[in-house]
Amino acid sequence: MQVTSDIFFNSLGQRRDSLLSKVRALSSDYAFKPAANTNEHQTVLSTLTSYQNRVDADVMLLLNMEGEIIADTLHPKITGTAFYLPDLVELAMNSEYGEADIIDFIDNKPYVLVAVPLFSPEPSHWIIMGFLINDNFSKKLQQTTKSQVSILYGAINKNWRQLSTTLDNNKRILSESALVTQTWSFNSSFDLMLNEDSYVSIILPIRENNNSFYIALLQRSLDHALAPYQKLHLIVASVFFIALIILISGGFLIAKQITKPVTILADGAKKIEQGHYDLHINITQKDELGQLAHRFNSMAKGLAERAKVRSLLGKVVSSAIAEQLINKGVELGGEERQTTILFSDIRNFTSMCESHSPKEVILLLNQLLTRLTSSIDNHHGVVDKYIGDAVMALFGVPVSDEHQANNAVMAALAMQQELTIINKELSQNNFPEIGLGIGINTDKVVAGNMGSNTRLNYTVIGDGVNLSSRLEGLTKFYGVSILVSKATQSQCDKIIFREIDTVRVKGKKQGITVYQPLCALNIMNDSELQQVELFHNMLENYKQQKWEAALNILSCLININTEKLYLVYIERIEMLKNHKTKKNWDGIYTHEQK
Repeated sequence: MQVTSDIFFNSLGQRRDSLLSKVRALSSDYAFKPAANTNEHQTVLSTLTSYQNRVDADVMLLLNMEGEIIADTLHPKITGTAFYLPDLVELAMNSEYGEADIIDFIDNKPYVLVAVPLFSPEPSHWIIMGFLINDNFSKKLQQTTKSQVSILYGAINKNWRQLSTTLDNNKRILSESALVTQTWSFNSSFDLMLNEDSYVSIILPIRENNNSFYIALLQRSLDHALAPYQKLHLIVASVFFIALIILISGGFLIAKQITKPVTILADGAKKIEQGHYDLHINITQKDELGQLAHRFNSMAKGLAERAKVRSLLGKVVSSAIAEQLINKGVELGGEERQTTILFSDIRNFTSMCESHSPKEVILLLNQLLTRLTSSIDNHHGVVDKYIGDAVMALFGVPVSDEHQANNAVMAALAMQQELTIINKELSQNNFPEIGLGIGINTDKVVAGNMGSNTRLNYTVIGDGVNLSSRLEGLTKFYGVSILVSKATQSQCDKIIFREIDTVRVKGKKQGITVYQPLCALNIMNDSELQQVELFHNMLENYKQQKWEAALNILSCLININTEKLYLVYIERIEMLKNHKTKKNWDGIYTHEQK
């Protein structure tokens, strides 16, 4: 019965998935969307009724996003009222994919109901479809479980209501009362007596609803269940003696012509599974096994070539891009995608190159980039390209990532932590320490395979890419290691940021606010948090042209910790004090250099 339980739930899941697929098909139907968007009762009702007849459903509804009924095939005259099963809409709204399914009553009749959103292209309506739980429902489940199937609703130790069953009317009534008087528990087999017939039974909980349960009662007649085994016992005994004679007389021939080639093929399959594609199976037979060996060798050769291409391609581009090129093909073109772009540049590397041989420089650069790239890979980023000692990385393409901004900033912080370890190692080997500037921006850009028909490169282009590069350059000016745009900062609610400035970068007319990520939440101590708050207070005074108040705060901050950022603002404020600012001064600082 435990196996039957698994089959039952698989069958129930398949029916639910089938129902969902039918609703998804309607949600994707371009002919249905214009009719739904009219919100006109008769038009939508006619369309729903037509589709309901096509898929043999029992009820269909279209709701607006507020849960009000636009059309209901079960109640054709209802429109403009709240949906009578709000729990279904609430479940769908709280689910990951906006889909949900329940079992509930409509007009005192049980239905399996699913809800799927209609995208136009944003979610605009809810499509509800349902099938009535009746005896036909149980009969279809009986075909796969090979058992008597009953669906009941009620509470433990109370009356049970039979919703659908494959039992006859007499046993239908007896089963309802037997569940009240007999001791049982969910998912455990027990014997249930109906009209002196013993049934091996199991009760499966399908769904709980307000301290009541929808349950499935699966039953097999003990006599019927044992009959095939008695017959099988006789058949097995007869077959055993016949097979024994055949086995003895033909064993040698089978071992020679089949067992040995099969063993060779099995060993070859095991080596293929372990990644050893450079093998050749030599079977000289001209029968099916010989043909299988030939095809096996061809498969091994193809896998070896594919593995070689994947390995070489993975060294040229990131593994994610290599996987996309192999699986989806290589063609020119791009698509607009929300992407977070990270630019990083190693500081002081040029001066290091002057005192070391090219071979040493290349070796050291490869080691540095390998370790920095590891931080990007660990946070779901993709290295787009290396530009000398600079790295351009992408988050959110080609693999979508709803946490792309947060992952990019965490990758940047990890790169700075790794740089601390790298500098300690460089110092121990008499190398000068290096720095790292990182700029991050989130924007909609064009992502795809670009280049010529003979040479392609997966990359992103757009104004947002240029801005992240500009931000990386500004890290030198402000003396900070990482700068991110407002678009990125606003999507990182678990990271502490310090607002740095509102700037107008070269090539841009509009000002943007830039931030420095400091660390994850709950890591910074009270003293460090106080310094951040002091700096933000200084910025407020600066924007309001309260120069002396801003300078006093900067003086306090310098006494705590000398940063280039504080000196930048002191120099800027002293200059602004001596030059009368314009009436419409907006506090935006314009950078003329990249």
